[in-house]
Amino acid sequence: MKIIIGIFQNKEEVTKFHKYRMLDISSLTEVGPFFSKNQALSWMKELHSQIDNSEVAYIPENGDSKLKWYGFTFEE
Repeated sequence: MKIIIGIFQNKEEVTKFHKYRMLDISSLTEVGPFFSKNQALSWMKELHSQIDNSEVAYIPENGDSKLKWYGFTFEE
């Protein structure tokens, strides 16, 4: 089993991502909110460093400074 890790601001992005990767939505775990992209990235990097079989898979290029950030994991 591999853990897929990412961050998002818009829940719709996660839905598109899980469908694209054909991941089981029941394995979704969401965390947050984080108040900045840097805080969310730090969480993601720390989690990735602690889980041997993990993959950083989704980082939005642009974000809305008015929206909070969230993290997610999926099992693959």
